[in-house]
Amino acid sequence: MNPGQLAFLIAFFPLATVLSAQEVLHGTVHFRGNDQRVEPLPDARVGWADGAAVMTDSAGHFTLAAPGHWPATLVTTSFSTTPDSMLMIAIPKAPVNITVSGAVELKAAEVTERQSSTRLSLQSLQAIESIGARELKRAACCDVSESFETNATVDVNYSDAVSGTKTIRMLGLDGKYAQIGVENVPFVRGLSANSGLTLLPGPWISEINVSKGIGTAVNGPNAMTGQIDLHLVDPATAPALFTNFYVNSQSRAELNVNAAQHLGKGGDNLLMVHGNLMQRELDDNGDGFLDQPLTKRFNIMDRWMQRTDKRTTQVVLRYVTDVRNGGQMQGAPYGESSLGRRYAVDIGNEMADVIVKNGWILNDPGKSIGILSSFRNHTVSSVFGDNNYQGAQRSAYANVVYQQLLKHNDQIKAGASFQFDDYDELFRPVPDQRMDLGRTERMPGVFTEYTRTRNRFTLVAGLRADFNGKYGEAVSPRLHLKYDIAPLTTLRFSAGSGFRSANPIVETAAAQASARQVRFEGDLGFERSWNTGASLLHKFKWFGRKWSLAVDAYRTDFTAQVVADMDRDPQTLAFYMLKGSSHANSFLTDVQVQLSKQWELKASYRYYDAETTYDGVLRERPLVPSHRGLIDLGYVAKDEKWRFDVTLNGFGTARLPITAGNPEEYRMPGRSPAYATLNAQITRVLGDWELYLGGENLTGTIQQRQIISVDDPFGPYFDASLIWGPVNMQMAYFGLRYTLKHKTTTPVK
Repeated sequence: MNPGQLAFLIAFFPLATVLSAQEVLHGTVHFRGNDQRVEPLPDARVGWADGAAVMTDSAGHFTLAAPGHWPATLVTTSFSTTPDSMLMIAIPKAPVNITVSGAVELKAAEVTERQSSTRLSLQSLQAIESIGARELKRAACCDVSESFETNATVDVNYSDAVSGTKTIRMLGLDGKYAQIGVENVPFVRGLSANSGLTLLPGPWISEINVSKGIGTAVNGPNAMTGQIDLHLVDPATAPALFTNFYVNSQSRAELNVNAAQHLGKGGDNLLMVHGNLMQRELDDNGDGFLDQPLTKRFNIMDRWMQRTDKRTTQVVLRYVTDVRNGGQMQGAPYGESSLGRRYAVDIGNEMADVIVKNGWILNDPGKSIGILSSFRNHTVSSVFGDNNYQGAQRSAYANVVYQQLLKHNDQIKAGASFQFDDYDELFRPVPDQRMDLGRTERMPGVFTEYTRTRNRFTLVAGLRADFNGKYGEAVSPRLHLKYDIAPLTTLRFSAGSGFRSANPIVETAAAQASARQVRFEGDLGFERSWNTGASLLHKFKWFGRKWSLAVDAYRTDFTAQVVADMDRDPQTLAFYMLKGSSHANSFLTDVQVQLSKQWELKASYRYYDAETTYDGVLRERPLVPSHRGLIDLGYVAKDEKWRFDVTLNGFGTARLPITAGNPEEYRMPGRSPAYATLNAQITRVLGDWELYLGGENLTGTIQQRQIISVDDPFGPYFDASLIWGPVNMQMAYFGLRYTLKHKTTTPVK
């Protein structure tokens, strides 16, 4: 860190003490349904009569500045509940809990409004798309990587043709450039950067918040293209028992069991267990390789929470073991170089996680402090033919955040973080070759962030300074602006820099799922980039229907990047630091309309322009389609006993890595074709039971040639990493959910 940057930090931190504070009201809004179940109420309006108001967040929380005079009346309203008012003579010392119920009645007619399955918020600082529980149920199975089929911001694809691992893409770049966390704790990272979402069950998640563009300084340095924050099911509001059984036409079976219990005053526990089993050999394209590996997976998580007036404590314990076996089917032609051997794929993951979170409201209600920590032990073993990779990751993370409210409802946050990663990585491309990629990283960091709110305008300026013991220093400024053009129209702008350390072997499918010779050219360092973007969200009524129109544009420019070059030679995979330019432009337009109380429609179009310099030549990034379209139609019956959803995804062409140096029979075309997929699901609710039936890829689209040199997998031309489309034909599935509610509900005080 140079002297100027250090001086900036020293000058910025004292703002927390020199700026005077103003009294504020903290609280949570809950909704009590007809079954007496109490749940947090997001997007409720809380404000002083004829005065300032705020909206509750996804957990029902709010912070509101004190009124100009006392006494004052606090009014809480939402679309689907009766208004609630509370007369106050002064700011209470403890946070308030507000419980609302009922539905608005007008002329003896009950007026209710269902919350959209995907919400675009006008109140949030960043452009956030919230994927709610109903939307997650559309992706009935089974892990988080399969939860984005109805989302235009995040793309999902198989990393290769043999491992069964699904990866994501955001703003035209791989998912490794987005920060993926569990309730603001970094979670999918390191050796799990590609497989982490596959190893996390969907029924454990209550909501997914997808924010685009550079992240805030408080949440960490790695949100280079955005942040995906996964909210776990809350033990306090979870049913006593929830089960989800799933089976599909590929003979894949999944079982989830969640059990919640109240542990006395303020204490709740939720135990979640997941199992996956698939033991049927599938080969839809007839190439002699399994389209999906045979899988055995066991996942368990225990979440304990305790809430008091001034403190919230959470402990999460998680363990997962995952075994996948794939490759050539018995009896497939082995090829001349195989020497009678079958090309086998054997992958094993074993991971244990501990997350501890504590938050305190200090004696002054406008001041609070939070401490987040996590620990991980992850071992990976993967064999792809002759390629043998063994890895281990031992990590610890801590983050301390101090928050203080200032005059005019402004806010300052400051704190420090520490990330420790110890990697053991051994890669053997052939038995007599050894690459030792182990390293240890220790990275302390400090950060500060100031929020200024004035009428329609919000500014958040932040700065991080981190020092990595292996790669050196990194200073990351962040700026977010939000302007409410009108009550239902918001303009946002963001800019800032981020960085990350790479794990090239586990993050690049071609390193293991091909016969390419892996080369490291020079020392690798931090990947660093700048991201700038703007978004516009407008909500309006047209023809008596409620519409949402969102338009955004983002650009990512790399100043340092680990390049995985597959274009130099089809038998080579070269890793080196970027020499030249590398950028990704993303443009998205999204329209949502509530056609009626029962029908909702979403249509999206996205364009990518992503280019990187490979050996001095600026080329389009491979396997990234430039165009994507989405149309999603959802129906919910008036009595909510029937649900129906159908989603059509269209993908444009994408550049494929250059294979012209291969013999003609081992070449791929220059570009992939355009294609479309269709998914549909119907759900019937019978009391505590839900039965659902659906299908994926109903168009039957498949990438027919998924592997180069299937007849000689140990030969020099074998490559299973060039995947641009679906690897399976149509798939049907059936599922059964059961929910047992608590007999009594602990009253909210």
